[in-house]
Amino acid sequence: MVDALIVGGGPAGLSAATYLGRGRRTVLVVDQGGPRHAVSHGVRNFLTRDGITPTALRAEAWSQLAAYPTVQRRDGRVAALRRNGSGFVATLDGGLELAARAVLLATGVVDQHPVVPGYRERWGRSIFQCPFCHGWEVREQPLGVLAAGDAAGHLAPLLRGWSDDVVVFTHGQPLTDEVAAQLAARRIPVHTAAIAALEGPGDALSHVVLADGTRHARAALLVATPQRQVPLVESLGLALGPDGYVVVDPRQQTSLPGVWAAGDLTSRMQQVMVAAAQGAVAGSVMVGTLVVG
Repeated sequence: MVDALIVGGGPAGLSAATYLGRGRRTVLVVDQGGPRHAVSHGVRNFLTRDGITPTALRAEAWSQLAAYPTVQRRDGRVAALRRNGSGFVATLDGGLELAARAVLLATGVVDQHPVVPGYRERWGRSIFQCPFCHGWEVREQPLGVLAAGDAAGHLAPLLRGWSDDVVVFTHGQPLTDEVAAQLAARRIPVHTAAIAALEGPGDALSHVVLADGTRHARAALLVATPQRQVPLVESLGLALGPDGYVVVDPRQQTSLPGVWAAGDLTSRMQQVMVAAAQGAVAGSVMVGTLVVG
């Protein structure tokens, strides 16, 4: 039995582990590795750590967590979670069971990428989903937005802050008259044909090739990928918002008593600094809850 089980060892989970460890609570972080942002060149907008690689950030976090002997790590995946009296029992792959008084979900989400030749090798490099994290590196270059619906109407004007040359690709999806009018008013070109391929040297992007045979020179793409929760989160019956993200209160508590959530599974505002801040809130609240009872 541990005081807190943290599912996921990313910025949110490790931030919470720091608070719990310093609060002298016993903590087990279960992490299966393979973080979503591992392909990125570096973490951005993280005060004093701008540009650090995701791998180095995690390594530094664990180096500092070594000062707190009540914080432990186990590599693996939590396959199931069930309530057991006032606490919980987690089942890992392989059947090992772990008991905890409280749980923090810091699992992240699953991106549902389009199936387009040349996409995968450029994801996280010249294809990105956060202009605040990657826009500076591609500033003043020809850029594209791969999105449809309201996302296209929001992201394309936003990306104009980094480049005057922005084009929208809807990959075969229609735009509403309202969004089309918004983009036309800003003189942002729109191409609705499906994308046949993405080309360029290595993981760089040079051209977006459409199914109608046209080629468009672009240095990077900002995409609005659909996302879903991991199977463990889906199995818990937590309240989800209309956008599919886990609903939490200001204390990062979910609709299931004793279960907190922090990081990308709670919001489309998916940045390392934000996830770490949410983990800090969750960890401090969990310490107070566990100590007081």
